[in-house]
Amino acid sequence: MKNWKKAGIGALCVAALLAGCGTQGGKDDGNGGKDDTPMDVTLETLREVNDPCVLLAKYDAVTVNIQGTDRDGEVAYTARLQYTDGGDSTILMSSHYSYTANSGPGEDELWSEGCGSLYATRMTSDDNASLNIYPIPGEGTEYLLDILPQCADPAAKNAEETLDERSEQDGAVLLSTTTRFKDAGGYYYTTLYYADPETGELLAMSVTDYIEDGEGGATEMGTTLYNWSYDEPYETEPYKSGRYLLNDVVYATDDTRPACLLTVCLPAKEGGEDWWVNEYHVARGTYVNICCRSGCTLYADAALTQPIDDTVSIDTNGEEMTVYVVPDVPLN
Repeated sequence: MKNWKKAGIGALCVAALLAGCGTQGGKDDGNGGKDDTPMDVTLETLREVNDPCVLLAKYDAVTVNIQGTDRDGEVAYTARLQYTDGGDSTILMSSHYSYTANSGPGEDELWSEGCGSLYATRMTSDDNASLNIYPIPGEGTEYLLDILPQCADPAAKNAEETLDERSEQDGAVLLSTTTRFKDAGGYYYTTLYYADPETGELLAMSVTDYIEDGEGGATEMGTTLYNWSYDEPYETEPYKSGRYLLNDVVYATDDTRPACLLTVCLPAKEGGEDWWVNEYHVARGTYVNICCRSGCTLYADAALTQPIDDTVSIDTNGEEMTVYVVPDVPLN
């Protein structure tokens, strides 16, 4: 097994330098946007300070640059993710992933955008008139928060994180931890947190996955590096080949182009008759794929008696279309 701590520290130092150790202008608090009082940086304070909602109370936007490598150390993808306050207690986020030949998808690009009850993705290799929609229950804020990079509490996912070491390096606090899941078949991961000693805000983070080999050792499966910066302008529309990504197929309510009102309904309670209702104005003829992480069954009626074949396109050629989505595993 590689010396994960030594390798991780080196990678984080390079990453932090490339990121300029994070841009932390902050909203004006009368003291230049920054409190100079040192903080006792612990795992608990990291989770509290770096909660996305807490960060957005201080900054206009948060940007995270990401790099994933495979078990051989080859870059599999790079990504840029941003999020900001969407108003009315919602989160607005977008991301752009660039995959290399070393990745599962091969050389490709993935664009996504989420706000409120909409989370949608498209890949460069997708047909121009295609869209993947991930239905979100309720207002969607909790769903989007869960997929944002952060210092999350592993206990919420039936895991335990132990602190291996705390040190200081290059003017930053460095915490190294190991996280193990119950009944995970030998899988665990190590994390290096690189934080500002005055604010506790993350500058960088490295996560390395391992599988135990049953002989007292472990095989490294890959590493993901994250770099945070704050108050970079939020790009309100992600670009794809000079065109707006989702505006190609998802229109605003006041858009005059012909659209199909696509209504996607999710059960508000398991086995109940109440539904979360999400409406999208989709370009007519768009191939829409309804995605759920755990799989789902689609129906054309609330009584769930008319299944829809999810291997063919949902019909968006007319003025409106309603789809009832029953996830294999409840979303909330």
